[in-house]
Amino acid sequence: MLHLRFHTPGQGSAGSIEPGPYFRIIGAVLCRGPKNEPIATYQSHWTLLDGEFTRAEWTDPVMIYFEDNAGRASSAFGPFEALHLAEGCAKAGGKIIARFDEKSQLWVPEGAQDGWVSLLVIPRDMARLDLLPPTHGRRATDRKPEAG
Repeated sequence: MLHLRFHTPGQGSAGSIEPGPYFRIIGAVLCRGPKNEPIATYQSHWTLLDGEFTRAEWTDPVMIYFEDNAGRASSAFGPFEALHLAEGCAKAGGKIIARFDEKSQLWVPEGAQDGWVSLLVIPRDMARLDLLPPTHGRRATDRKPEAG
């Protein structure tokens, strides 16, 4: 379980904490879990039902992937001990990992020319394939060994 904290630095303890198994930022919309439940939108700041904040951060160890509309993903980035989103950038360890292009609504990895539709944030010990529905109700790894 990840814990996503929204806050504005320098504004005391005001903030909001959102738990979730994983998070996906699709364009400017931050979503939680397998149903992509929208919890915040970004337009120079994060807007939630209970307030507006300049920063969203995970203090749990995470891995990230970039995804396109067809469900294809980049290689994994990380692990990162913490990740935060502020001022249109995803940062870890003081380093910019990606920038959000508000015009195209794409996430662009640092040093890349092309952007991705979404940014997936998952726990460090989870694989992206664990998020996909199993084929015919079962995963290949769920099979029982044949009796021999």
